[in-house]
Amino acid sequence: MTNFINQIIKPVFADDFIGNIGSNLPTGIPSDISVTTSFISAIVRFLVIIAGLFTLWQFLTGGFGMITAGGDKGKVAEAQNKLTTSLTGLVVIASSFLIIGIISQLLFGDYKFILAPSLQSVEPHINSIPKP
Repeated sequence: MTNFINQIIKPVFADDFIGNIGSNLPTGIPSDISVTTSFISAIVRFLVIIAGLFTLWQFLTGGFGMITAGGDKGKVAEAQNKLTTSLTGLVVIASSFLIIGIISQLLFGDYKFILAPSLQSVEPHINSIPKP
């Protein structure tokens, strides 16, 4: 079945039309995947920190609302709703790491490839170092 589909639908690659660009990349375009991966990792970590701080804020305000409700059923229900949604948000944040780990394992073969990428060292060229 796969051979039949491969005969009908042929893969098309960019280098079929524009040729192999190889090492002739314009300046500013990374040729190494680790640059892109570290960028994605930084974005994910930043969003998780913001979400965690928001969850903490919601949890604190929900707890404060529960304390200051004074027996009012409407305020107690509102505070319980805020506590429930903050705990749900915490579960979503924690499960996002699991989901990213699974996606990273499927795409790159390493569960921590996106969250903790291994960066390659860059060695300076001898000609690029200014002489005193």
